[in-house]
Formats: sequence, C-alpha cells, structure tokens
Amino acid sequence: MQTSMMRGTTLRVQPFQRASAKSRTVVLVEANKKVQKKTKVILTEDVSGVGAKGEIKQVPVGYWRNFLLPNGRANIATANVLEVIRLQKEAEIRKALEEKAQAQSFANALATIGKFVIKKKTGERDQIYGSVQVSEISDAIYQQTGRNLAENEFTVPEIKAVGSYECTVRLHPEVLAAFRVVVEKEKNITIKTTDAKKKK
Repeated sequence: MQTSMMRGTTLRVQPFQRASAKSRTVVLVEANKKVQKKTKVILTEDVSGVGAKGEIKQVPVGYWRNFLLPNGRANIATANVLEVIRLQKEAEIRKALEEKAQAQSFANALATIGKFVIKKKTGERDQIYGSVQVSEISDAIYQQTGRNLAENEFTVPEIKAVGSYECTVRLHPEVLAAFRVVVEKEKNITIKTTDAKKKK
C-alpha cells in the first residue's frame, strides 16, 4: 500500500491486483432494438391491411404522417374525438334497440290479429283462379294495420286453393313475424231485375 499527501490530506492507494481466472465474469452487451413509435388514429375510410372505417388503430407515426394524414384517411384519436365516437355508438345502439322493439311490437300485433282473409273467385274443387300473390297479402295487412311491408321480406307458400296457410314476414334482422292467410270463396252476387210496369 502506498501513502501520499495532498494538501493536508492523506491518500492511501491500494495496489492493483489482477483477478484470478476463476473469478472472471463475462458480460455480453446487446444493442437495444429500435422501438417503433406508434400513434392512435381513427380511420375515416377503409384502409387495406389496417382496418375499416370508424375503427381505432395503432399505426406507426411515419405511416400516419406520410400516408394516412396527407390522403385524409385517418384522424388522430384525441380524447375529444374518442368521446364523440363513444356518444355516437351509444346513440346507434339505442336506435337499434328501439327498432328491434318496434318490430317485435308489430310482430305481436300480427300474432294477435292472427289471420288475414283474402277472397278469391274459385272454380271446381275450390281451386282459385291463378294464385294468391304476395302483394295481395301485403295489401290485406295494410288494410288492417295501416303499415306497408316490403314484399321481398315475406315467405309465403304457393296458394292455389281455398284454405288456411302459414306465412311469415321478416320485420327486423332478429324479428320474424308469423301469421295466417285464409283464402275464402268470393260469393257471386246475382241481381234480379223486374219490369216496373206489367203488361196489361
């Protein structure tokens, strides 16, 4: 050990000692991988490989600056924008629930009415001339409920004779209403005429 004096201070210097081969430790240092910076955006239109319009996505900052922003295909997802989107989604959910409830209510009304009667001219063995068309069924429902229904939403069997038939109409993607169509004979009315004056 060596001792030296520096302005009234005594320093003791310990001689350097080499570590033994057994006590050596190997330390490997790896370079950290570059972390790609990302930002949260809201897509204003469908972007291939990224997402659909209205979706919130994490994208690289460079991609946002160089492609999405210049082309107007996304906006930064700020707190205010996210709040607006949340309120819009809540409104859409409420509207969807209301539409379903209205459809279910009308389906219950059709079930309560139960049947819709259509009168047709008939020939032998109660066969009707032609067949009952969906438009006739739609009209019959309108006459009793005041509501127009899209003809392409009906499921109707072939109706070519007098009788009762089970039909359905889709009022909502999740609501299918069932009802009966009853086809009856159209009565022929004969009008008798008499001479006002009898021959004398």
